[in-house]
Amino acid sequence: MRKPILSAFAVAATAGAFAAGLAPGPATADAAPASHPHRTLTIKAIERGTEINMVDVAPTDSALGDQLIGTGDLTTPAGRTLGTSSFVGVSTDAEPRTAELLTFVYELPDGKITTSGTARLSPAGPVFDERFAITGGTGAYKDVTGQVRVLQE
Repeated sequence: MRKPILSAFAVAATAGAFAAGLAPGPATADAAPASHPHRTLTIKAIERGTEINMVDVAPTDSALGDQLIGTGDLTTPAGRTLGTSSFVGVSTDAEPRTAELLTFVYELPDGKITTSGTARLSPAGPVFDERFAITGGTGAYKDVTGQVRVLQE
């Protein structure tokens, strides 16, 4: 049985850019000038009810280019609904399948956060525990920068 995915968003954006109910933390050490102070916000989310499809591309004896497409519901660790996660992955090695290039889109109540990066898949321990670059955002997250840690057990 597939275990839930845990994501921790470390998001920096200009002050006031966060949705109601999400309290920004203190200014970061490398904050922007006072006219555009950056704040750090951490959102912890668990992906549940994940649906995944695998696409095996030719040749069948190679994992290179095989695709992984999925979606799931995002909740807080306490179980409160946050939004959804959608992702696409492409295997970046031939055999055995040990690396993926992944793109995630996290849909939250006040906007979306997109991420991208590579993951090294492990045969023991968690499937992967990686940090992905935040590549953009919409709505309350339109000016976000930072990273998302994704733990797949």
